[in-house]
Formats: sequence, C-alpha cells, structure tokens
Amino acid sequence: MPINMRSSMVFVPLLLLALVFWLAGCAPEGKQEEAAAPTAILVEPALVPAPASLVRGDGDFELSKDTGILIPEGDEAARAIAVALGRRMADTVGLAPAVLQGGEPAGNISLKRGGPSGEAYSLTVAEDGVTIEAQDDAGLYYGATTFWQLAGNQGAARILIPVLQIEDKPRLQWRGAMLDVSRHFRDTDFVKQFIDWMATNKLNTFHWHLSDDQAWRLEIKKYPKLTEVGAWRVPAGDAARADIDPATGQPRLYGGFYTQDQVRDVVAYAAARFITIVPEIDLPGHASAAVAAYPELGTEPVGAVPSDWGIYYSTFNLEAGTMTFLEDVMDEVLALFPGTFVHIGGDEVATDQWQHSARIKERMAELGLKDVHDIQPYFTSHFSDYLRARGRRLIGWDEILEGGATGEAAIMSWRGTAGGVAAAKAGRQVVMAPAPIYYMDYRQSDLPDEPPARDHIQTLKDVYDFEPVSDELTADEKSAVLGAEFTIFTEHMRLAEQVEHMAFPRGFALAETVWSPPSAKNFDDFVQRLMPHLARMRALGLRPADSAFVPKITLGEAADGQIVVSLSKQVAAGAFRYTLDGARPTSDSALYDAPFAAPVGSTLKVATFNGDQMLAAVRTKALDQNSLRFRAEDELSLCSSTLAIKLVDDAPTDGPREGYLVDIVEPCWIYDAPLMKGVTAIDIAVANLPYNFQIGDLIKKVKLGTPETRDGEIVVYKDTCDTGEELARLPLAPATQSFGITKLHASLKPASDARALCFRVAASHYEPLWAIHEVQLLTGE
Repeated sequence: MPINMRSSMVFVPLLLLALVFWLAGCAPEGKQEEAAAPTAILVEPALVPAPASLVRGDGDFELSKDTGILIPEGDEAARAIAVALGRRMADTVGLAPAVLQGGEPAGNISLKRGGPSGEAYSLTVAEDGVTIEAQDDAGLYYGATTFWQLAGNQGAARILIPVLQIEDKPRLQWRGAMLDVSRHFRDTDFVKQFIDWMATNKLNTFHWHLSDDQAWRLEIKKYPKLTEVGAWRVPAGDAARADIDPATGQPRLYGGFYTQDQVRDVVAYAAARFITIVPEIDLPGHASAAVAAYPELGTEPVGAVPSDWGIYYSTFNLEAGTMTFLEDVMDEVLALFPGTFVHIGGDEVATDQWQHSARIKERMAELGLKDVHDIQPYFTSHFSDYLRARGRRLIGWDEILEGGATGEAAIMSWRGTAGGVAAAKAGRQVVMAPAPIYYMDYRQSDLPDEPPARDHIQTLKDVYDFEPVSDELTADEKSAVLGAEFTIFTEHMRLAEQVEHMAFPRGFALAETVWSPPSAKNFDDFVQRLMPHLARMRALGLRPADSAFVPKITLGEAADGQIVVSLSKQVAAGAFRYTLDGARPTSDSALYDAPFAAPVGSTLKVATFNGDQMLAAVRTKALDQNSLRFRAEDELSLCSSTLAIKLVDDAPTDGPREGYLVDIVEPCWIYDAPLMKGVTAIDIAVANLPYNFQIGDLIKKVKLGTPETRDGEIVVYKDTCDTGEELARLPLAPATQSFGITKLHASLKPASDARALCFRVAASHYEPLWAIHEVQLLTGE
C-alpha cells in the first residue's frame, strides 16, 4: 500500500476539520435523530501519548461499516486484540468492524506479525487499507490502541483517516499507576475500568495497594480474620457513630475485600490488556489492620481497625511465628499474582514500639540485631531472599535504602527524587513516584468546587513538565530508572468519581512522559490533543477533571455600580462562552475576550469550549452586591500551611459531602481585600469535623485562640489575627450538634479601612476540628 509522503514531523496541528454534532460532555438535550449524523467526517490525529514518529502523507483512508479487521490465520492473540479494538470502536465511533481471517487487505485493518519487537509497533494508514505490524502481542495491542484513537470519537457512517506512517515504541519500561483501596474500597468493576483507562493510554503496571493501617483487602485462605476483621472499620466522626446498623445495634461498619477468585479475574483482565499487577502488602509498618485481626503479630495490641489518617506506630513483632505468618501470606500472594515484583511497602515505619518493648530487645539479641533501626532491614533482607528464592523480586518505598537494601530489591522513590537518584547511582533499579508531583491526592486548582485533597496545588502542566529521569544521573545511571508511576492515596477520596477526577487527566500527562521521547513533548500541543482525547475517554465511562479548563470567575465593582467580570483558566486552549440571563451557554453564546461590566442582578453562566466541545462544565455566579462580598473556603487564604488539607465532611452517610480547606495545626483563614464600605454584619458557615489524624508531635503545636465560652468561637480580627483589632466573636455552640454546615451570624464593628479580615478558631481543644465553609459580609443592618 504505497504512501505519497509530503512532510515529516513528530506532531501535526491537531484540529477537528469536520462538523461535530456532539461530543461527550456537551451533547444537546433529547435524542439525536440518526439521519442528523454526518455522512462523512475527516479526523485529524490527536494521539495521547504522542508517538515516537508520525509522518503524514496525501489522501485518506475511509473507515465504514464495511471495514473489517484482518488477522493472521490461527493467531488467537491477534484475534483477541482485534475483538478488543472492535469493542472500543463500537463504544466511541459506533462502528464495530468484523474480525476476518484470510481475505484481501484492501479496505480493511490488517494486524500483521513482523516488524519491531517488544512493545514497539508500526502503523501504516494508506488510501486502500491500514496495516498494524508488530512481532509481539504487546506491540500489536498498542498499535491497535493507536488506531482506535485515530478513528476519533464521533459517530458517522464514514470516517476519513489521513494517510500516515507511525513508528512507535515506549521510552520507559515501567509505566504505572498506584491505586490505594485500603483507605477507601473500590469494587472490581471499578478496578477493571481503571485498568481500561490505563491501557488506552499505554500504561502497563497497576500497583495495587492492598493493605494498610485502615484495612486489609486481600482474602488469605489460611488467615480468614485478615478480611473478616481487618477489612472493616467504623469511619471517623459523630455522623458515623450515629449510623447504627439495625442488625448489630452497633455503628455500621465500612469496608470490603477481594476474594481470591475476584483477584484472579482482575489479574487475567489486566493481562489481556498487557498490564502487570504489582500487589503491595505493607510490612513491617502500616500493620494496624493485620494486628487488629491477629493481635499476636503486633509489638503492641491495636484493638479495632483504626479510622484515623496519618502515621501509626503499629508494627509487626519479631517472633518466629510472625515471620511464618508473613511468609504464608506471601505464598498465597505469589499464587495470585504472576508478575516479577511484589511491593512490601517499607515506608513510615515508626520504631517507638520496638524501642519500648522488652520482648523485642530479647529477640534482637537472639537475631544479632544491635539497634532498633536494624529491624526494618532485617525484614527487608528476609523477604528479598524469600522472593528471590521463588523467582520474584522485592520492591519497596525508598526508606528501605536506609538499612542498605539487599539483593535485587528495587526502589520506589516517593520522598522527592533523592532516594531514586541515590539508588540509581548505586546501581539499583528505580521507579520514580515522587511526592508531591506524582501524588494525585493533591489539589489541581484553588477553585471552590475542587474535591477534597491535600492543599499544595499540582496542575496538569506541573505534572506534564516534570522529568522523572534526573539530569543528576549519567547515561549509564539513567538506565537504572525502570520508569515512573503516579499514586492515588485515597484518604480524601470516598467516591469513585473523586478518584477519577484526581487521577485524570494528570495521569495522561504522566503517560506521555513515560511513553513518548522527551524531544516530542510540548505542553501546548499536548493540550490540543488532550481535548478530543477527553471526549474519547468520557465515551469509555471516565469522569475526568476539567480543572485545567474551568473558568475562574473574579468579580469587581465598577465606578457606575455595575459588576466587572474577569475570567481566567490554567491553559491557553479553549474559549469562554457566557450568558447573563441565566440561560445555559452554548458554542454560539457571547465570546469572552476581555473583562466586561455587567448590570447588577444578572446571572452569569460560563463554560469553556473547543469548537462545539464543552471542555468544562457550566459555572454560575450571581452578579450582585452579596457576590462582591462573598468568599468560599477555597477563596480564603490560610494563615499557615503546616498541614493544610481540603477535608471531607463526615456527613451525610451516603452521597457527596462538602469539603473544607483548613490547616489542621492552625485553623485560621484570611479574607484579603474585603469590600468593607457599609458592612455591618457577617455570616460565617462552619462545620465540625472529626480530628482523625495521627500526626505525632505536631499535635502539641496545634494553635487555637482563647475561648470565652465552653464550646468556643470563631473570632474575626481586622487585618491580622496576631495583632489586629477584634471585630466580632461568633459562638460555636449552635453548630456543636450539627452533622453538616451551620451558619453563624454576628454584627461587625466598623472597619472600612481593613486590608484583610482574619478568622481564628478559639477553643479549649482541637477536637472537634472547626472549619469555615464560606463567609458573607452583609450591609445595611
């Protein structure tokens, strides 16, 4: 199938050149008539991750209902890949090509053996057919995945794909994502979906975080109490304690676990998508759930499975029976997971219990261990040897370096990049997963509707621009870097949609980093390709964050009394379309190009569009005097950020909950540049949250104001909380019995010259944790 090449480039301008009736996220209401669909569309390549090389030619290939997928006779692996391609195309473009053996390649998509090996592939689009060629199954699968993306995401009777030639292979071997199911359980349907989303972006390693202090999620036949007891807990907070299970008369337990049959099913599902699962079983720390189930394993007893977040002191002891228990567990783990690596955790191991245990010291003497800091290396060495003897390898968080990681153990660097760099320089294989940049439990923006998360903002661009293979390494040392992964620790992600929002599209940015050559990377071009890719992924059920495209609305007061509206967003791509009459904006609505004045009483509705595709959901703002004097909690600044988190409420029991940005060491907020003219009163909406944090000695540094009432107050100061004049004190008593948000009201002393307002919690104890939800300044009282 000859191709007439006219240009050579890594990327091409990525524009949709045809009518788009609707894309995921902006479909018009009501059912579209089938006749309204375009009879032919031309789709420009919008590939994520970008291929190593893409060369354009002249002409187009027509994909239609008559197109089939041709496979080599007797090639069952190719058949499975062809079937998967057909299903994906049915989901996104409404065409399901039949799988054919034998026959002519003309007009069809041919899967062919030959060409590059491993995960590499060659893809040729000619006017008379498509050829995807690879020696190995993985390469054939990735080539099929690329063709699925080339087909676009629009239903049409005929789809025109430009003639082109792609030569592609991955940059790094380990291209991963970690999902923590210990803090919040996700069922196997979600796990499979997550694996699908990984596979469509050429990620190949699913790191499954199956145990931690808050739960043990994996069925172990020999030790059933690990899941009978260890998989369940009472969530923190008054609301959870009040949620009584009628079957037991006790607070309802929250949790779940995976049976071994379910795990086998997930492992097979992942393998069919060329994803290897790396299980994580934490030791010797993060052991609370296991010790709650089997107290004899612990250095000290635990009691119930805990619901606090943070670092627990709970550790496995050094008894011979404990090592036998852990080996028995590993025996069953190895029978379920056929991959090379097993992750043992090894992070945040507190030595306090060991230090104060006479029995531990006896065992240390018996084992020849001179210091409690030798205990973790003892565990690491033992299980490194155990795994090596069974043809497997140990990987652990970078703390395992501190005792001199042994054997063929690999390092996963999470405390920044230093551990990974040190390991690579020492000749150890490394996977880079540094916090905070690859930790997806950090916020993506400061917008009020951003879900609960750690406070430090990691934007899409931040993740995209980060280079995991450090320039501190020589060429030889860089070869020790297996790859990188993003992590999703789920303390603050109760709901599946929150996991999706936090993971993607930032996970797509990492996918491009670990697949595409560095020379091919360009953030603006990535965003252009990402926009149609998001529509494709929504068609597969993903609910990605729109944070990069969301219009941030800033209001000001014009001299004539109108409201000045300014809009901004994180990325350059996309256009704001808005209305002022409360109508839902469309791609034909007014185009924002500069700040504008709007009449008081208007209702602003604004969304971001790329052509007809809505990139960010509609945001609404009332344009009135109250809006000028209103701040949501994300729009307030924190006085400090010692341990700042946007926390989730503990109520209601089911469904969405509000989030509150607060420094849990110093609950204090600043309202910058308030419009104070005529302000006589203030409403502050607050919530009382459980103080469910294990923060060690930081608890001694919690800073609270001096209360004047038993339940405390929110105190309002002029300019600063440390030296400013007190303007109001709002008693917290009305909110003490509330499971949700309570609005407090107080008159405010005149302060027309205030540069800021500062709000501090005055209370005799840090429990409950009080947080501000919103502040409204009031005029005219």
